[in-house]
Amino acid sequence: MPFKPGFRLNRLYFLTLLVSDFIVIAISIFLAVLIRFGSLNTSAAPFTAMIGTWIFFALTELLFMMVENLYTVRTTVNRIMNIFRTTRLIIISSMLYIVVLFLIHFPSHIFLSNRISVLLLIGFWLIFSILMRITVIPYIFPLLLRIFRFGTISVVLFGPFDVTVKIRSLLLKSPVFRKILKLRIHRSSLPDNPAERLAVCREIMKEDNSAEFIMVFKDEDFDSIAEFCLHTRSAGIPFSVYSERIPELGYFDPWISFEDFGALTFFSMEWSKTAEKVWRLADILLSIAGLILLTPVFFAISLTIVLTSPGGVLFKQKRISMNKKSFIFLKFRSMLVDAENREESHREYFRRYVNGDAAKKTKNGEVFKKVSSHSVTTIGRIIRKTSLDELPQIFNVLKGDMSIVGPRPCISYELEHYNSDWLQKRFTVKPGLTGIWQVYARSRLAFEKSQFLDFVYVISRSDGMNIRLILKTVPVMFFSKGGI
Repeated sequence: MPFKPGFRLNRLYFLTLLVSDFIVIAISIFLAVLIRFGSLNTSAAPFTAMIGTWIFFALTELLFMMVENLYTVRTTVNRIMNIFRTTRLIIISSMLYIVVLFLIHFPSHIFLSNRISVLLLIGFWLIFSILMRITVIPYIFPLLLRIFRFGTISVVLFGPFDVTVKIRSLLLKSPVFRKILKLRIHRSSLPDNPAERLAVCREIMKEDNSAEFIMVFKDEDFDSIAEFCLHTRSAGIPFSVYSERIPELGYFDPWISFEDFGALTFFSMEWSKTAEKVWRLADILLSIAGLILLTPVFFAISLTIVLTSPGGVLFKQKRISMNKKSFIFLKFRSMLVDAENREESHREYFRRYVNGDAAKKTKNGEVFKKVSSHSVTTIGRIIRKTSLDELPQIFNVLKGDMSIVGPRPCISYELEHYNSDWLQKRFTVKPGLTGIWQVYARSRLAFEKSQFLDFVYVISRSDGMNIRLILKTVPVMFFSKGGI
């Protein structure tokens, strides 16, 4: 499949910005050393220390910027947010550098350790990064596109005219989009049926010679949005959706969202067999590394469970993996033994949860899992809150039943509730230790919304998304967001 224009555009912007960031870090290091010591060849700042410092900041910036999705063209739409997030991540990276220096006792042959030179480096890095991201790159990038003979991208906007006008105005705030996008608003109404609506959209796009489109939903529920997204993704068309319902998910694209309308973009390429093999290898390596590094944690939790309540250390349950294949799902036991066997009670609760009438709700109407305080052990409350009870699933990943990133693995008796095409899509990939639902919502969302997040992952997964979700999982666990 040839690369779609939107995918190619983001890939070129990523590479351009990445090279720019690496150059900025190098220049900042050289200037800081030159100003502090008057020369680049001094015993106080050896060349090896400058190289070590560059590698540290280059890697941390790459990881942090990917977490915040700061390497996409859409960041040029919102300058204020771009400046804020860039500043925040550079400060965090700098604080991490200082902590590393303190922990390994200021090794001057590996890292720059002089306080003044480090402060100068951080100052230059921050100033140059903002200038490059806000002023330089967005305006010279269109020139690079001309060199690569990258033509304009024609995009059709479908939906209420008052909303599509605002979307067009928002996108044209980007100096890159002003040069590269040709935006046309389609004002006629569309069929309600997802398949028929897509058919009409494709005819209009063909007439307009458009490669991508934006669809605005207003009163439609997540089922209607998902069905349309499924048809469009299956057709291989890059698209974005806007809806007043999307902000309810807690997961949306902040760069191009506005007022009450949240946006989701679907530009990633479908995974090839090679990509599948690469991520299977990554699963194996990460799970082995996790088992080695977390051995003390495994031992401490296991010992505490044994000493505080009768029963085994692990809770085992039949779950459903890719292609609806069943497997034995592992967790640290967090409940009393008799409570673990109350399957019928949980089955009834899940039925009510799917129907939207589960007992416990927040003020916003979001449903939480039903957990009896008398059933959960003392250590169970802690490991549930921090998601440490999920760690034994690393063995499931190593075995191949699960992946590091993917949808939540469902229980066998939940299958009867996955009765539509878009809900069935989750079974085309392996379930994961972490994912969009686990990171952005965890136990806070109602069934339809949590399943929609899993669906979004399945149809838009990419290397970048997986890396972001893995990196975001750690602070989510640390701050116990949404755990029960």
